[in-house]
Amino acid sequence: MLLRQNAEQTIADCTVLIVDDQPTSRLIMTSLLEDITHSHAVTGANEALDFCLAQLPDLVVSDVSMPEMSGRELCQALRSNAKTAGIPVMFVTSSDSDEEQEKCWESGGVDFVTKPINATTFRNRVKSQLSHKLKADLLEQLIYTDRLTGAFNRHYLDERLPFIVKECDREVKPLAIAIFDIDFFKRFNDEYGHLAGDKCLCRLAKAINGAMLRPMDQLVRVGGEEFLILMPNTTQQGAVVVCQRILETVRQLHIPHIKSDVGEVTVSMGLSMYEPGESKDPFEVINEADKYLYSAKNSGRNRLVYE
Repeated sequence: MLLRQNAEQTIADCTVLIVDDQPTSRLIMTSLLEDITHSHAVTGANEALDFCLAQLPDLVVSDVSMPEMSGRELCQALRSNAKTAGIPVMFVTSSDSDEEQEKCWESGGVDFVTKPINATTFRNRVKSQLSHKLKADLLEQLIYTDRLTGAFNRHYLDERLPFIVKECDREVKPLAIAIFDIDFFKRFNDEYGHLAGDKCLCRLAKAINGAMLRPMDQLVRVGGEEFLILMPNTTQQGAVVVCQRILETVRQLHIPHIKSDVGEVTVSMGLSMYEPGESKDPFEVINEADKYLYSAKNSGRNRLVYE
């Protein structure tokens, strides 16, 4: 998907997930944060994992000692999942011993407070962590976003694809990769000018983003008029449905292109699959999709080709 981080986002717009098996502790912490930011409370680590996968909170505040799964184990589980690895975890612990603090740091926590909770300390440490998260998100946006279209950029693809593949292997789920570019785009620029070409790219990126209905699907601009779509946990049949929807979405824009064979802007697409446990490098899958893209162009354009 396109990145939607807003430089104007504030702490009040953030979400904090509180994890504690004690009702009184949950009530105290949510009450202390109610005038600062949005908060949600759950009773245990398993419920917290489900929430984080669905909602991606900006901060997790977790008790250390809980039945079934400890706060430290929760933190490690979040770190091991590519989808949740960036969520900071602040611990609440009843012990201030050096040994306990060291265990919190080793598990990946960013901070901790001790019980009984000091209201001023708790509020300020939460605000500090949220402020840091907002700055980190903004920096990530600047690093990983294509400034023209708002899609992810090639730097994002190179860094994140290995982690996405690792997650697919862990969950035993396939990864679909599609590549597309605009048909006769050089002719478009020559006829209408590069400013119109930039506007065309932006319109397509926005429309295609709307056609990708799942948040996990990611649009990447890999260069010029060429884009790539990462579709984790997607079978080939499901990916074909998404790609056909994108082709039709572009057609429905009816962007004039008198130098095209059909008089309007269209795209050609190639699709390839990564199956869990394959020895194939994920970038080899991209190369396969690229070959299918050129097959689509050689067979008439404005279509999808896959194995």
